Amino acid sequence: MMPVVERLTRLLRAAVRDLVVVASVVVPGCAAVWIAFAQADFGFVYSGWSAASRYRLGLSNDLWDWDWLGWIALYGAGFGLSAGVLWRGGRDWWAIVVACWTLVSGGALVWVGQGIQFVGPDSQDCTYSGCWPLYWQGLILSTPAIVALVVVIVLGWWAGRVGVWVRRVVPALVFITLMLLLALVWQPWVLPFLQGPPPWQGAVP
Repeated sequence: MMPVVERLTRLLRAAVRDLVVVASVVVPGCAAVWIAFAQADFGFVYSGWSAASRYRLGLSNDLWDWDWLGWIALYGAGFGLSAGVLWRGGRDWWAIVVACWTLVSGGALVWVGQGIQFVGPDSQDCTYSGCWPLYWQGLILSTPAIVALVVVIVLGWWAGRVGVWVRRVVPALVFITLMLLLALVWQPWVLPFLQGPPPWQGAVP
């Protein structure tokens, strides 16, 4: 009876480990898609909107509800799932590779997501030079994820000196904390900054 139990235990552990490996790639990827195409529920300022319409459009009421908090908690936890899967020579190579891949693929997704507004016959010309805030708002919204992924890479490089649970928890805390801080400053400061003219142009459109 014991060999059967031990075999089932090994199979269960292997299944859980494989599930974590898959989730460590899928969950950060889903976070990148959420940020790139749903703007993480922060709203979106189109480059073709007139100066007047920008201040009444692009608003979002989805911040701080339970769904939004649940998403940032889920995605935050996903950034640390890659820790401890494969590490050699004091380096957590799986975590480093996954973080680098998410940075590259996420950047491409944000670039595509920002450019979708120009697809189709109804697309409008840019109001300001440089199509402000094209790409800049994507960069701002991506900052919590970028910082969290950089933390994953740094902790993975020093995996021999940092415990695995620290490498799993710290990136999650970084992402969640920065998302909450961004939500706090979004309405009073960040959104008006994006709705207005670009810093290099001044107050006249």
